[in-house]
Amino acid sequence: MAQQNNPYDMRSMFTAFDPEAMQRMWNPQAMMQMFQQPQAQMFDMEGIIKANQRNFEAMAEANRSAAEAYKDLLDKQMEIFEKLTLSARQQYEWVEDTAGPETMKAKTAAMNEAVEEALGMMRKMAENARAANAQAAEDMQSQVKDAVKQVEDAAKKASAAAKK
Repeated sequence: MAQQNNPYDMRSMFTAFDPEAMQRMWNPQAMMQMFQQPQAQMFDMEGIIKANQRNFEAMAEANRSAAEAYKDLLDKQMEIFEKLTLSARQQYEWVEDTAGPETMKAKTAAMNEAVEEALGMMRKMAENARAANAQAAEDMQSQVKDAVKQVEDAAKKASAAAKK
């Protein structure tokens, strides 16, 4: 029997969660280039990048770790789906060759239940991950507000000092 592609194999969809690609995307030099101005710069971006290199590296590492966690989550979802549907698929193939219409209906119903169970577990994993992300974002929101206020205050002080 020829090897068939599994229609439920969604690994190609998850390439966006490749940890190396995420790390390249969060490269501090690449990120800061968008803030570079073609004309004379108001401040030394290179100096800022160098002064905060460890912070950028820590952020890149954290994002790489998050991407690995998402990749792991997606791999586990696919593993659940494959385990729960493999047996049902095998039964379905056997029934297709050896059973009558009533048995075929029963086995089709069993396959549907297996797929529904797998998808339910996968959805629950995704919902748990979403809830954890929402909680993390909520926890960080006050820290972001404080950081923005500090930047605004520093800019006001620098502007006032430059006017003197």
